[in-house]
Amino acid sequence: MTRSRSLVLLVIALATITLCFGCGHRWAERHRAAHERAAQQRIAEAEAQIRATDAAMTKAAQAKDLDKSVAGYAPDAVMFLPNTPPVHGIVAIRKVWQSMLAAQGANITITPIAVDVARSADLAWERATYSVDVIDKKGKSSTQTGEAIIVWKKQADGSWKVVADVSAGNP
Repeated sequence: MTRSRSLVLLVIALATITLCFGCGHRWAERHRAAHERAAQQRIAEAEAQIRATDAAMTKAAQAKDLDKSVAGYAPDAVMFLPNTPPVHGIVAIRKVWQSMLAAQGANITITPIAVDVARSADLAWERATYSVDVIDKKGKSSTQTGEAIIVWKKQADGSWKVVADVSAGNP
């Protein structure tokens, strides 16, 4: 009797262990899936915030609103423009934008092509094209076009700011 009882208890224990491992595996899969959905949601929200900030900055540039044009830059941002030394910090970046916006006939258009947010949802990069129309001192209009890589970083307050703006003009 004790031998058959031990055998029954062993079978019950093995069945319980097998069942627990199966439930644990399904729980882990559900947990991973929920974690992945949450990560994808954070990434989508970050991309939407970046695109909205980018659109607001572009609209401000077209309206020649200097403050709003540079509002999306971090205090320690760096701007790299074609054929010029790097521009460090928001004060210097503001001067560059002031000069661009003050140019006669200036019309600046920035068009995002892609925004790629890191899985951590605290860093992103954007690829964009740009076009700058100006009129020189002789009244001749010209258009400068190019592409840019813009690096965005999520700030402590939850906003997204540009930390690096790298432009390359088209030949």
